[in-house]
Amino acid sequence: MLIARRLVRRKWKGKGIGVARFVERTRYDWFSTLWKLGAFVAIVLFAILVIYPWKGFLPTFILIVAGLWMYISLVSRKSGYVCAKCGKAFQVPTTVNFFTTSAVGKNPDGTYYSYKNLTCPHCGKQSKARLVKRVGAETAKGSGRMLK
Repeated sequence: MLIARRLVRRKWKGKGIGVARFVERTRYDWFSTLWKLGAFVAIVLFAILVIYPWKGFLPTFILIVAGLWMYISLVSRKSGYVCAKCGKAFQVPTTVNFFTTSAVGKNPDGTYYSYKNLTCPHCGKQSKARLVKRVGAETAKGSGRMLK
């Protein structure tokens, strides 16, 4: 047990290998969203145009729900949330992203941001958790203010 802890500590020390960090989303993140949305639209069109006439409603519905699950899991991998109460970043499982609703808030400067009402795993309080982008440690170095 002690040896495993030492190995984990060594792995996390050094150049930050394996450590995920979060930065604010920018308006230039549109390309990543577009290809994921395009894949989902392609699955829906395939389900409606090919599967529905051939197999009927139920396989079509199952394929569309599976495509939606795929889209949300792709988005969940590269995103996280920042608690409004304690300011710490965290990630949620795909099921939480799938079944909770998102909302849009307005910043004082007039720009918009996305959030969800989530319970923070660090402080245990429910708050409007802001959506942030997950980046690797190498990418995040020197790229501006890092979130806690």
